[in-house]
Amino acid sequence: MKIMLLFPSWTSEYGIAKHFGRKTATWPPLNLAILAAIAEQEGHEVRIIDGQAEDMSLAKMVEQTSAFKPDIIGITGATPFYHMAIDLASELKKILQTPIVIGGAHITILKRQAFEPCFDYGFIGEADTTFPMFLRYIETGRDISGIKGILFRQNGKVQYTGSVVRVQDINSIPFPARHLLKMDKYKIGTLRGTKNFTSIMFSRGCPFNCIFCSTKVFGKQVRRRSARSVVEEITSVVSNFSIRHFIFADDNLTLDKNYILELCELIREARLSITFEGGTRANLVDEEIVAAMAKAGMIRLSFGLESVDLEVRRIMRKEVPLESYGIANKLLNKYNIECLNTIMIGMPGDTHKTINKTLSYLKHSHDIKQANSSIAVPYPGTELYEMAKKGEHGLKLITEDYSKYIRYGSAVMQVGDLTPNDLIKIQNKTFLSIYSAYWRWIPILKRGGLINIVLTLGQLIKSMMHIMFNGKK
Repeated sequence: MKIMLLFPSWTSEYGIAKHFGRKTATWPPLNLAILAAIAEQEGHEVRIIDGQAEDMSLAKMVEQTSAFKPDIIGITGATPFYHMAIDLASELKKILQTPIVIGGAHITILKRQAFEPCFDYGFIGEADTTFPMFLRYIETGRDISGIKGILFRQNGKVQYTGSVVRVQDINSIPFPARHLLKMDKYKIGTLRGTKNFTSIMFSRGCPFNCIFCSTKVFGKQVRRRSARSVVEEITSVVSNFSIRHFIFADDNLTLDKNYILELCELIREARLSITFEGGTRANLVDEEIVAAMAKAGMIRLSFGLESVDLEVRRIMRKEVPLESYGIANKLLNKYNIECLNTIMIGMPGDTHKTINKTLSYLKHSHDIKQANSSIAVPYPGTELYEMAKKGEHGLKLITEDYSKYIRYGSAVMQVGDLTPNDLIKIQNKTFLSIYSAYWRWIPILKRGGLINIVLTLGQLIKSMMHIMFNGKK
């Protein structure tokens, strides 16, 4: 069969921040590339259109899909951009009778609620084993009701076949079919210049309990590939695409100390001459780990600081000692590794005072060369969403229009006395506070050149104008 897999462009939703979104968040859709690899193993012809990387409109995606004449169409869509998946499927339905499959975190969490009429099948949870079974059943005309993890309609009623068992041996999953993506389109700014990159994962699952995350897709049990398998994939990417920068998309890069040390040693033994980055918790690094990662090619590591207010951290269950951030950031600078710290405003318990405390911490932290701020979003499936629905900790959910559930320039909760408009204004203030610090301008220049400086200045001016004309606080 011929299979078309689609990932709609989404950064247009961010307006002026579209450029920053493309430079920092245009990652290869590994979920689609893995499913494509599985389908190719089954003997099917597969194509992927990454509308985000290719800057392709929905109309153009419809046109190219129609020209391909697929037997199955698969679409993925995250919560704030799920409406784009609906729009794309609806347009495809106008000209094609091809069955359309929807997958991803949003449909996994909301199930029937998100199963719009434009979709014929919905995949719930991990699809690594169910997708090839589904293709075999469709190709031979068999009844799919025996396959777990699928939504479908029967006699006008939505049916769900029950929970799928997560893959335990993730070494069995093939490398993503990156040859179906335009790999030259994925670039990111670093302190060592703009680099062509790909994302990569060695684990699934997260054992922690932060209220703003959901573990309903990958679960709390951590499953890892062998370190040797990861190095084989890296070697394959270097050989086939000449890409030497990797972003590890794992929730916690250094959760298992022995594993990350083994991985770094294998990378060095393979003499791959790569660079890489990832994210972890500030209390999950020590000098032995940082030294090993630096030797293997680590150039950037991210921490979720979120807030420095202890009560806010307690409510969000950020179980990382605050002093760990100072220690970890100094350690990264010692080994010439860029440290990125993210903060989240509008968490339960937040006030002007708690947010200003966090901004003051960043303003005086010379060790932090890059910091990003986002507005807390109560995504369905998270404890934060349930808190907002119940009105706990002074939260009030304003809307369930998920197209508004974006982290920049939009807020969907009232947090105590802070209105959504207050939170948007404060986010502009955080941008001013973080990037008015002179020692952060050289890193900005290194990461994106003069265009990044110009765009950052533009964003600073926009932030100042928003503050001036939108209230007194």
